[in-house]
Amino acid sequence: MADEADHGLPPELVLVLDTLQADAERSGGAPLSLARLSKRTQLRMSTLRRLLTALEEAGVVVVVSNEDGTGSVQLALPPGT
Repeated sequence: MADEADHGLPPELVLVLDTLQADAERSGGAPLSLARLSKRTQLRMSTLRRLLTALEEAGVVVVVSNEDGTGSVQLALPPGT
């Protein structure tokens, strides 16, 4: 995302969206594990989960959380739509 297109969004949120978009293009939209997203963005899991909750409430991503604390996320819309 370009700087002007960020419209004042927190840089961490833009980073998560950019990372999810790049992964979706690479993997054909397959879910990305939360651990891998945390590693790629270098965000703490608590920060990542807070951002993903906001994105999920906005309908941007779909988050799956497992009882063991693991989970995955994917964009709600496929890349290119």
